[in-house]
Amino acid sequence: MNQTDVYDVAVLGAGLAGLSVADAVLERGQSCAIADPSGAGGGASGAPMMLANPAAGRRAKKTWRADACLDHLANVLNKITENKRSRIFEQNGVLRPALTEKIARDFERSLDKYEWADGWIEWIPQKEFKKRYPFFDEHFGGLHIKKAFTVRGEDFTKFFLDDLKNRGCHAISSGYTELNDTGDRWNIHLENGSQISATHVIDATGFHQLRSGKWNFLPLHPVKGQTATFHFDEPLPLHHSVSSLGYMAFMNSSPYTLTTGSTYEHNFDHLQPDDEGLSYLKGKLNRTLSGFTDRAISVDQWASVRVTVPDKKPVIGAHPHKPRLWFFGALGSKGLLMSRYLADMLIRSLFDSEIIADTVSIQRLF
Repeated sequence: MNQTDVYDVAVLGAGLAGLSVADAVLERGQSCAIADPSGAGGGASGAPMMLANPAAGRRAKKTWRADACLDHLANVLNKITENKRSRIFEQNGVLRPALTEKIARDFERSLDKYEWADGWIEWIPQKEFKKRYPFFDEHFGGLHIKKAFTVRGEDFTKFFLDDLKNRGCHAISSGYTELNDTGDRWNIHLENGSQISATHVIDATGFHQLRSGKWNFLPLHPVKGQTATFHFDEPLPLHHSVSSLGYMAFMNSSPYTLTTGSTYEHNFDHLQPDDEGLSYLKGKLNRTLSGFTDRAISVDQWASVRVTVPDKKPVIGAHPHKPRLWFFGALGSKGLLMSRYLADMLIRSLFDSEIIADTVSIQRLF
């Protein structure tokens, strides 16, 4: 690399947000560099398994702009796995068992209340649900969300970065130490001792955004999440992932494993997986799928930290006082579902001055 390479856009962070916005930059025909000391998916974006589930919350409310978000995600998944043999995703749907009568009523009403399109979601009454899915002990029926994806997080981010590099994105294994505005460009000093320059900088560094000092005016809050991947010596009877008291991610191509997540730890003193997290996740799994933990022959743990804001919605937009510096983050648990769609929205604002939707705009937090 030259002493100072020049780009139209520099992206800081190679998680779901950073990879997605770099993809959007390249599609505009602009030059792009992406820098991250841990490589692709080194933080919360590297979860062993992730769900893109458009039916959110206790009432299975349709996620904001779910149609467009899923279309963008599907395009990325198909693009980065073309000519690849590895199975890193399945559109195998998600089951949501109703564990109480009240939840069952909410689920059943959600079909009409949230204007689900035909073929997206199915309410299954208690007797039929038990017949189809006898491994759920206690329930009052449930939902089958058909248009939902299960994705191997670590493989997804690696495949995504490889695709970006093949298309001309310069990937740098380094964090940054300093950003200097020269008036028409940002000079970015990297931890590896080199420097790059870009007209625009997009900060998608996640947890680092809390400590950079540039976003102190935002009410960012860190949340630690842990997952546990259980391994079995015989195939599981599942065909879909499960959303209940968290999520249980399953792929038919890996019938001997099940990943349970996530903890939501707002106060934590270390970033490693621990026994308390494992115990909590085992409790979630047993409450939903009784006896599964007893059948497991081994378990792998994983932990990381993601950033959120009080209204639990993503944040994208320009810094109010630093020209050409942009924020992309606080995606929370919806990062896989929303990141590529939001990247397009941010890039249209950057290059075309389009207004970012109020729901996700950084300006709502000023």
